[in-house]
Order: sequence, then structure tokens, then C-alpha cells
Amino acid sequence: MLRLLARPLVAAGVGLALSALAAQPALAAGTSLGSSASCSGTIHTTIGTTGASVSGSITCTAATTLALTTVLNASGTLSSATSLQVAAPNVSTSINSSFAAARLTSACAVLLDAGTGATISSSCAAKT
Repeated sequence: MLRLLARPLVAAGVGLALSALAAQPALAAGTSLGSSASCSGTIHTTIGTTGASVSGSITCTAATTLALTTVLNASGTLSSATSLQVAAPNVSTSINSSFAAARLTSACAVLLDAGTGATISSSCAAKT
């Protein structure tokens, strides 16, 4: 069951994340983050009685804008949220997001390097 839901939700999440990249906010003082960073780490998605949460830790070799997109499935109704976060170079960056949802059946999250569109980590969870 998880595999049936995971792939379409991750694909939808990636599509939403990439569309969010087009609306990336301008950085203060005209500073541009380079796209030469390499990032590694993992995120984990969990489902509770009142919603879902995404947590993890990422480290990048240069200052990088990260885009986290989470897709929730509440009994067939899909919703998504995308957030941007700047990762400092060579420092562990915590990823912590919570989403309230009733009747939640599954959730998937994907973390991208907003500069390159490269997937850093993805995770799905489903109620059994």
C-alpha cells in the first residue's frame, strides 16, 4: 500500500517544489547563493493522530537554499506545502516541520537544493 501511494506523492511533491523554485524570494543585499554546493543528509516523515511531521538533518558544503515540499493525503484529498530554508556552509541544518490534518492516510516529503533542483532526500509514511 505504501509503495502505491509513495511514488505518486513524491512525484507530485517534486513537481510542486520545482514550481516553488520559480517563486524563490530575493536574498537580502543582492547576495546570490551559489549552486556549487554538495548536500547530504536525510529527512523522515511520520504520521500521528493529528497530522504529520518531517524532521532530519542536512549538511551542505556551501551556503544553499533548500526547498522542502510536503504532500498530505487526507482520505484522498491532497494538499501540499513548500518552505524555503538557507543552509549555512559546513554546518548541520535541522529540518523540522509539522502539519495538522484530520483523516490523514499518508504523507510524503522531498528536500531539494533550490539552486540546482537536485533531490537531497525524500521520505514517505502511510497509516496501515
